[in-house]
Amino acid sequence: MPVRLTTKPLWLALAISLASPLSCYAIDPKFELDPLLLSKKFASSPSPAVAKQQKSAGKKVARSGGRQRSGEAAGREQTSSYTVKPGDHLYKVLAREYGVTGTRADSLVSKIQRLNHMADIRDLQTGTRIIIPLAQPGSAAEETAGRGARAGKYGSAAPRVPAAVYQMKLSKVGQAGEAQAVESARQTWSRLVPPSPGRASDHFDYRSAAFTLSLDPERYPTLPAQDGGTILVDGAGTLPPLVRSLIQEKNPQIRIVSEDATNRQRFYRALLSAAQFYSFEEDFSVDFGVDPKITVRADFKIEKGADSLLRQDVTLLNVSENHRATPDGLVKLLAGNGFRLVEAGNPSYQSPGGGAGDLLYQVTDKEPKKILDSLLDALAVPFETGKNIDLYDREDIGVRLDVPVDRYFEDNGQRYAVALFNGDPVTYTLVRLLETKGFRVIMLQAGDDFHSVADKVLSRLHIPGRYGDYDLWSARNVGYGVRMSGAMIRDNRNGDRNLFVTDRNLDPLVKELADLNGYRLLNGR
Repeated sequence: MPVRLTTKPLWLALAISLASPLSCYAIDPKFELDPLLLSKKFASSPSPAVAKQQKSAGKKVARSGGRQRSGEAAGREQTSSYTVKPGDHLYKVLAREYGVTGTRADSLVSKIQRLNHMADIRDLQTGTRIIIPLAQPGSAAEETAGRGARAGKYGSAAPRVPAAVYQMKLSKVGQAGEAQAVESARQTWSRLVPPSPGRASDHFDYRSAAFTLSLDPERYPTLPAQDGGTILVDGAGTLPPLVRSLIQEKNPQIRIVSEDATNRQRFYRALLSAAQFYSFEEDFSVDFGVDPKITVRADFKIEKGADSLLRQDVTLLNVSENHRATPDGLVKLLAGNGFRLVEAGNPSYQSPGGGAGDLLYQVTDKEPKKILDSLLDALAVPFETGKNIDLYDREDIGVRLDVPVDRYFEDNGQRYAVALFNGDPVTYTLVRLLETKGFRVIMLQAGDDFHSVADKVLSRLHIPGRYGDYDLWSARNVGYGVRMSGAMIRDNRNGDRNLFVTDRNLDPLVKELADLNGYRLLNGR
């Protein structure tokens, strides 16, 4: 019996399928992850091909009365509604939800403000809904242009993004100087905020259903914050905006510091700000003593808590690249007054390079004639004591009149006579008469102190220098300084040197600091 084949069921199925409408589903473009968005350059400015397609797409929208068309497909919705989440700001929303960054985001923000009547883009209330225009940079029109550009690059049809996990790995690409600066900061930071035992590894590694993100821990280390948070260091500023958004979306408590690590002052300022210390102060100085007064400068003063001052638990931080190591005696002085010193890097003592033979001369006597002797000794001026001067020595009149003086010396071709006034008017008159014979007279009084004697001697010898308060060296250049009262003299007669003469008591620390900064210490007679 022959077999009969019927095609009715097949034709019936075909008819039903033709009569049924076809439905197509596409993922919302804001959830598509375009590999080109991983390029920071692309995110900030489109390629020439994309820009040309954007311009063409914009003209089509204008000709269609504001509605975009693509072939036979109906125009897409022109706006999107978004509910504000805690910690949101407009740029973050545009980057995370719509893939819009850089100059495109700037141009879109102003329109969002107008549509939503925003006075300040930072004033986003959690839970409110805002309107996001889609027919702007980053919208369907631009996506169409972008697909056209990619199709031109790859052929007639651009490759579809596979429904697989993207893997992003940022590796060490910076210069050696930046890497060294970041490594130095990491070592220094452990002395400011010791890592807690339960703290996670420095390696930042995040996996989700959509992507895997891995950061090189040497290039992007993480540091503990004072309040228990985490600081992600981007010392070279190379972290792409998309990656920043993904990190902050995962954990808004992570604080990313993108500052040039080779500019130490600015870099540490950013780190300290992100660490959430109770307070920190830049360019800090503290004084110890009165006369002499020791001043210690620090790049930063850090208080970890509100009671740090009461508990004398304050940290001083020096970060300058070429700063000198602070002497041990000064470190002990700071510690005894509640200041802990932390110095970045490995500072070492460097010679200040001052004038050779700088002299710090200490006068210990209080009696006016002894003070005078010490000053002349410091100036390397020889003198005689208890000398009688013949008032008519150079006149051939057959008369000799001797006038006793306490000190006599000559300097630069001039004759000097020094006398202590004892209250006798005749003696005072005779000594003053010596001035009529070409002597320069220095009259001392019993109550003269070092200040008075120094001013009289320096003025009569016409030596530039006065008694006052002086810095022995610049504290700003060295990091610490000593200031005290005395006479500062630029002595050119005995070599180009600084000569500082003082009657202040010098403790061992002041002597040590003066020695380290090029002064030779001598005691008066």
